[in-house]
Amino acid sequence: MAFNKIRYFFSKLTKAQDYLDAINDSFLDKILGHHKIIGWYNGCPVYSSFLVPGLSKPLGNLLANNIVKSMNNKPIPGIANIGITDKCNCNCEHCSFFGAMDKVKEKKILSNPEMKKIINECLDLGVTVINFVGGEPLLREDICDLIAHINKDKAVSSLFTNGWMLKEKARELKKAGLMQVNVSLDSTKSEIHDKFRRKGGLFRKVIEGIKASQKIGLLTCISTTVTQKTLTNGEFEKMLILAKNLKVNEVLVFDMLSAGMYSHIYPKKEKIDLELLNKIIRKYNSKIDFPGIVSYSFIRAKFGCSAGRNYFYISPYGDVHPCDFSSGSFGNLRKSNLRAIWDKLVETRNKIEFFNSNCGFCQH
Repeated sequence: MAFNKIRYFFSKLTKAQDYLDAINDSFLDKILGHHKIIGWYNGCPVYSSFLVPGLSKPLGNLLANNIVKSMNNKPIPGIANIGITDKCNCNCEHCSFFGAMDKVKEKKILSNPEMKKIINECLDLGVTVINFVGGEPLLREDICDLIAHINKDKAVSSLFTNGWMLKEKARELKKAGLMQVNVSLDSTKSEIHDKFRRKGGLFRKVIEGIKASQKIGLLTCISTTVTQKTLTNGEFEKMLILAKNLKVNEVLVFDMLSAGMYSHIYPKKEKIDLELLNKIIRKYNSKIDFPGIVSYSFIRAKFGCSAGRNYFYISPYGDVHPCDFSSGSFGNLRKSNLRAIWDKLVETRNKIEFFNSNCGFCQH
């Protein structure tokens, strides 16, 4: 008996790290499709902008929230996308925000104090990842003030941008505490990307912005939208190779959805071969010299719609939606508090499988 106790003690000393690594890697493979460390933030390993860094205080906050969730048997959101402006300097062919612009003259953008109050409400509710979106978020002058307002012990933040102003803003974003910048890029050819985004010179600005961000230590990501055409003609794989050559940390892959300016096109026009998409992603995720590649379709197929379960979207006007691609609002934060709106959203979520009938996987 004494010998076994001694042996177990030494086994813990020699095997504990392998045991913990196996748990960590298995979890990440199931969530992301890979377990690469894509970079470091405040001395902690980063696996994706979808997740809080490992060994970080926000991770401790997330784990504590999950304990509370299990005790209350009620979902707690981990991710919030906050739209901070409806302005944009591009006119992208596939813009998902386009539908929200219908009554823009009747709506007022949230002020700086209102935005900070909403950020506080998100943190109090349990959010540990805040993504700033638009419009084009870098057009909002107080963006760095909003990033700096986030309690870095509770949450991390990323920003989605078209990249036009990134080179000039990168240093301020880093100083404010942003973890990662996600830059939209839809073709490896400048003329195609610029035409798609209807902004001449944008491809060049994207590359310059990525390099400037890397120079000052910001994690960088290419956010790209894949179609059946780019999947089958090799353009998507060329994008992954470009990402490797640019030394970005991550590639986020979104399959085309029937939303915004594409409301009447997808998936009626063409369906994406998701099996082929995920096969290609697995191929490049297995290569150590490539960035981490995360496909929303992979997460969606594994866990279903995350809207109202782990995630929600707040419009620049304070409306709370299940996701960026759902037009239905469950309340406005100028009239109600976030916890009450979230509870209403969850109650509805429990009655249906999906919120957005336009999503390729959604049925309701």
